[in-house]
Amino acid sequence: MTNHLNRRAMLALGTGALMMASLPAMAQSEWPSGSVQLVVPARAGGGTDGAARIVAAALQEQTGQPFVVVNNPGGGGVVAAETVRSADPDGQTLLFFHSGILAMHHTGAIEADPLEDFTTAAAMAVGGTYALAVAADSPWQNVADLVAAAEADPNGVTLGVQIRGSTHFMAGLLMMDSGAEFRIVDAGSDADKLVQLQGHQIDAAMINTAGTLQYVESGDLRILGTIAGEAGRDPAAPDIPSVAEQGYENVLYGLDFLIMGPAGMDDATIDAINAAFTDVVSDPEVAAQFETMRMPLTAIPAEETRARLEATDARVEQTAELLGLN
Repeated sequence: MTNHLNRRAMLALGTGALMMASLPAMAQSEWPSGSVQLVVPARAGGGTDGAARIVAAALQEQTGQPFVVVNNPGGGGVVAAETVRSADPDGQTLLFFHSGILAMHHTGAIEADPLEDFTTAAAMAVGGTYALAVAADSPWQNVADLVAAAEADPNGVTLGVQIRGSTHFMAGLLMMDSGAEFRIVDAGSDADKLVQLQGHQIDAAMINTAGTLQYVESGDLRILGTIAGEAGRDPAAPDIPSVAEQGYENVLYGLDFLIMGPAGMDDATIDAINAAFTDVVSDPEVAAQFETMRMPLTAIPAEETRARLEATDARVEQTAELLGLN
C-alpha cells in the first residue's frame, strides 16, 4: 500500500514538474513568427514613412525576420487602418502611424476607435515639430504676415492640410487664435504638400518640420513657425520661432508615433513587440539616424502608454467639438 502511494506521489510530482517547466514557454511569445508588415498610411517620402523604414531595418536585424513597410495612403489612412484592424491578432500585421489617428476618428475620417478596435503595443514620443511652411519666394516672412494676408482676403489664402487629420486641427487652432479665415484645402500627405508648395498650388501648409528643413536649406521653402505640444522651439531648427512664441499661444499640438495591432492581441505578444521597439529606439545607431532626420524619438514606458493615449484622445475630442469637425 505504501509503495503504491509512493508511486502515485512520484507521478504527481513528476506531472507537476513538467507543468511548471512548461509555464515559461507558455508565457513567451513566438513573435515575430515570420515576415511582419508595418502598414504606413502615407506615401513614401514623408516623415512617417522615413521613421517606419529606419525602425523596420533595425527590427529586421534584431530579430532575423523580414519587416516590410507597406505604404497605403488610400482614403487618407482609412484603408491602412482597416487592413490592420481586420488582420489576425498575432502581431504580424502592425500599423505604424502617429496619434493623429485619434483626430481622424473624432472627425469621422475613420470609423474604427483607436482605443477600442486596436491594441497599442508600443508608443514613442516624437521630439520634432510641425511647421507652417510657404514657398521661399512668398511675400510672408512670419506668421503675422500670413495672418494679415488672410484677414485682408478672407478665404483667399489657401492652407494645405490633410483633411480631418492632425494638421487640420492645427489649422483650425490657428484660425481660432488669430481670427483669420484661411481656405483650408486637402493637400494629402507630407510628400504631396511638398510638391504643391513648390509648385505654388497652395499658399501655405501645415507639414512635418523634419521632412521640410532640407527644402528650406535648398532655398525652395520657408518655415514661418513651428508647432509642438509646448511653446518652445524645435532643437533641430533653433533659429525658427514657434507659432505660439509669435503670439498665437493656443496653437499647440504634439504627436506620438504608435505601433498598433488589431484588438485581441495576447499579453505575451504585446510585451514582445513593446520590448523590441523599445530596444530599437534606444539603440544609439538608430537614435543617430533619427537625429539626422531631425526627429528624435523617446520610447514611452509600456505602463504609461494607455493613460497617455487616453489623455490625448480626450483633448482631441474636445478640440474636434470646438472646431465643429466631429
